Amino acid sequence: MKGHTDRRRTTRALKRFFVAVALMGLLTACGAAGGTGVRSTPTPSATPSATAAPPSGFGLGSVSGGSVSGADVTAVRVAGQSGYDRFVIEFGGGVPNYTVTPQANATFTRSPKGDQVTLEGTSGVLIVAHSVTNWSSYSAPTSFHPGYPYLRQAMQVENFEGYQQWALGVQGTAYVRVMTLGSPDRLVVDVVGI
Repeated sequence: MKGHTDRRRTTRALKRFFVAVALMGLLTACGAAGGTGVRSTPTPSATPSATAAPPSGFGLGSVSGGSVSGADVTAVRVAGQSGYDRFVIEFGGGVPNYTVTPQANATFTRSPKGDQVTLEGTSGVLIVAHSVTNWSSYSAPTSFHPGYPYLRQAMQVENFEGYQQWALGVQGTAYVRVMTLGSPDRLVVDVVGI
């Protein structure tokens, strides 16, 4: 009887051993801690732009300024920069009064027509300059479609009686950094989308 009991104990011990080995193999294959088997696919994290903070100096608020009561627009241009995109209005005779206002969408009203235009992008920036003294003879470009990471499109939406309005379509929530520079005089609007 004793030999039979020993065999049962041995058989039970072997069964426990094989069950333990099988469970360890299963846990390893499922990616349990310490295993080297197949792991489940991680859930993608939010895109960096969705959670990132804007660079230093960029904000959501409206910015106003200007140092002269009237100036000519001599050039308008766009440029991609490292970490942001740039929109520039160059003036002859100083930088006139201006307002730069970020907005939650890329739809703008053209003046004096009153119709609406939607630019490429998910948000926008409206730039108003006045008094532009050469508004009736302005001949620089009136539309840009650079498709940069943040600045997707720019369009003049008003050029009437000394007022020029420029609309910027921005990918992401539009944050702006505004500055004026000299030699030549220019209004610089840097944009980033978060």
